[in-house]
Parts: sequence; C-alpha cells; structure tokens
Amino acid sequence: MIGRFLSIRRALFSRIAVGTAVAGALLGLSACGYALQNAKTNSLREIGVNSVYVAPVKNLSYKPGVENIFYNEMIESLLSGRRVKVVDRPELADAILESSVEKASYAWSAKTSAGSIFPTTVSVIDIEVATEYQADVTCSFHLRRQKHGQPEEVLWESGFSRSRRFAANNQKVEYGTTSGLINESEFDRTLKEIAHGMMQDVHEAMVARF
Repeated sequence: MIGRFLSIRRALFSRIAVGTAVAGALLGLSACGYALQNAKTNSLREIGVNSVYVAPVKNLSYKPGVENIFYNEMIESLLSGRRVKVVDRPELADAILESSVEKASYAWSAKTSAGSIFPTTVSVIDIEVATEYQADVTCSFHLRRQKHGQPEEVLWESGFSRSRRFAANNQKVEYGTTSGLINESEFDRTLKEIAHGMMQDVHEAMVARF
C-alpha cells in the first residue's frame, strides 16, 4: 500500500514539473517578443484594415489562364476566413491586395527507358521518357492602403513558392498523340491544388502580417 502511494506521489510531482517547464518556456518566448496566435488573430484591424479589394492577378508566367485560378482561390480563401470583408470596388476598401504569378511551369522529375514502357522485339534507339513531372509556382503579394481608389503605402508583402509532383501520361499507361494534352490537363489540376494551399497560407500570413 505504501509503495502504491509513493508511485502516485512521484507521478504527480512529475506532472507538476512538466507543467512548470512548459509554462517557463512560454514565458521565455513572450519575453523574447514571440506570441502564440490563435485562429482568430487579426492584426489588420489594429491598423484600420477591415475590408480588402482583390485586384486582378497579373500573369508574368508563360502559362495562359493561371491568373484566374489563383484569383478565384484567393477570393474563396478570404471569404471562407471571414476575418476581412471582400469588396468589389477599390474605393470601398481599406486596402488593396495586389498579386502576380511570376512562374508556373513543370519539368520532368523522373524518367525511364522507353523500352520498359513499350516492350518490343525490334532493335530501336534507346530513349528516355518522363514518368513524373514537378510543377513549380512562384507568386508575389502586396497589400497596400487605399486612398481615392488607388494603392499607396505597403502594409504587408511577401513571396510564396510551391512545388508539387504529378504523374506523366506514361505512368498512367496512356499513350499516343494525346500525351501532351494529358500532361497539360494534369498540370492544370496540380495548379489548382497548389493555388488552394498557397492562398490559404497567404490569407493567414496577410491577416497576421507575418
């Protein structure tokens, strides 16, 4: 009975020690200027920004239409977050969000011998074909205070880069003259996935001005 009591006592002291250590670590972070932020943190309100106008995304890449994908995902992210109001005219906003897609491309990331995909008894020149591609996207963002419908001082700015791999038509066992179209279709799908995740990160970073 005494042994069981001592075990319980040791367990309690252990929990107290861990709790004290965690509290001390949190206090140390606060002293260094760090603060834990919850899902509702909104530092934009501290500088008087409650509404945002999202300007059309500029496409500086060679991928036609990619600006529409990222614009739609940004609007969706801001609306679902509900921490800033999205308005449809710049003169109604406290700030204007400007953005551009600087890079949206893909290149092979894995390849194999054509003979391993197209087995044949005929002797041919050995060539390599892609089995996997990697999409790379780079975007920049600037949030500027609005005055008379025009952007002025920069309140927040940042750049984001994302990469994601997708299967090539050869890995999908789809061959023929449509292979280029299949790869482009997979690239478009991957761009939407990248845009969705990136715009959520942009929303959080912008609202926290991080």
